[in-house]
Amino acid sequence: MKTDAPEDAKRATALSPEFLAAIVDSSDDAIIGKTLDGTIISWNRGAEHMYGYTADEAVGQPISILVPIDHPDELPAIMDRLRRGERIDHYKTARIRKDGRRVEISVTISPVRDAEGALRLREDFISIAAHELRTPMTTVFARLQLAERRLSREDYDRDALRRDVEIVRKGADRLRGLLERLLDISRIRSGRLDLVRVPTDVVAQTRRVARELAENAGQEIVVRGPESSAEEADVDPVRTEEVLTNLIDNAIKYGATDQPLEIDIAEGPSFVRVSVSDRGPGVAPEERDLIFEPFHRVSRDSRGVGLGLHVAREIVRLHGGSLTVEERAGGGAKFVLVLPKTA
Repeated sequence: MKTDAPEDAKRATALSPEFLAAIVDSSDDAIIGKTLDGTIISWNRGAEHMYGYTADEAVGQPISILVPIDHPDELPAIMDRLRRGERIDHYKTARIRKDGRRVEISVTISPVRDAEGALRLREDFISIAAHELRTPMTTVFARLQLAERRLSREDYDRDALRRDVEIVRKGADRLRGLLERLLDISRIRSGRLDLVRVPTDVVAQTRRVARELAENAGQEIVVRGPESSAEEADVDPVRTEEVLTNLIDNAIKYGATDQPLEIDIAEGPSFVRVSVSDRGPGVAPEERDLIFEPFHRVSRDSRGVGLGLHVAREIVRLHGGSLTVEERAGGGAKFVLVLPKTA
C-alpha cells in the first residue's frame, strides 16, 4: 500500500497492528525485521520466496546467514548506521539463498521508531516464543497420544507407559522454564521483578547446584574454594540459584564433553565471586556484550532461546553485582559472577 497524501498518512497511522501485519505478510517484497544485534524477529512471505528459508527456519537466526562471506565488513557498518538512527535507501548488494545461490538485490533499511521518535528494539516475543515452544509442545502432545493408546489395551506395558510419562514431564519442565524466562523479561522491563532477600550461603549454594547438575548431566565439575561462606550474603536465593544454574548449564552445553568444568569460588568481607569455566570454543570478543542481549545466540547455534544469560545478568544487576565473560586461559569461556553481600 502506498500513501502519498497527508490524509492517507493519517489514516495509515490509525490502522490496527493486525491489518498492517497482514499487508506486510502479503507483500511480494522481502520484508525482514531484526533487532540491533542482527537477530531476525520477523520474516514475511516475500522473504520466504526470495531467500528460500521459511519463517520457522529464519526467525531467531542472525541476519548474517544471508550475507556472502566475501562481504565481511558490510553488516557491522550497516548496524552502526542503524544504531545512529540513520536510514539506508536502495543499497545494492548481494545475498545468499538457502540453496547457496547468490542473488543481487537492492535493499532499504530503516530503524523502527516509537511515537516519541526514540529507537525501539522490537524483540518479537510472539514469533520467538512460538518458534521455541513448538518443539517441546509437539513432544508432549505426541507422547500423551501414545500413552492414551497404551492405556486402551488391557495388557498395556507399564514400563513403556512410565517412560512416556517421564518424557512428558521433561517436556513440561522445558515449557515451564521457557515461559518463566519470557515472564521474567516482562517483569524486568516493567520494573516488577522484585527480590526477596534473605541471608544466604552463596558458596554452599554454588557447590550444591554444581553437584546436582554434574550428576544429572554425567559431567565432571571441579569446584575450588571454600566449602561455605564465612558470612552469609543478603540475596534472593531463588534468583541466585537461577543464575548459577544457567551459567553451569551453559558450560555443560557448550564445553568440551571429555574435559571437566571448573568453578572457582572466592569471597571477601563484602562480596562473593564465582567463576565458571569451560574448555569449549569460547566467546569471540565481538560477541561478549551481545550474548547478554535478549534472543541473541552465538553464531548460528540454534540451541536455546537466547534469554537465559540476559535474565541472569539483569538479576545480578538488581543485586548490585556484575556478570561478565572473558577468555579462559588455555582456551574456552569463563563467566565471572560477583555478588555484594549486602543490599
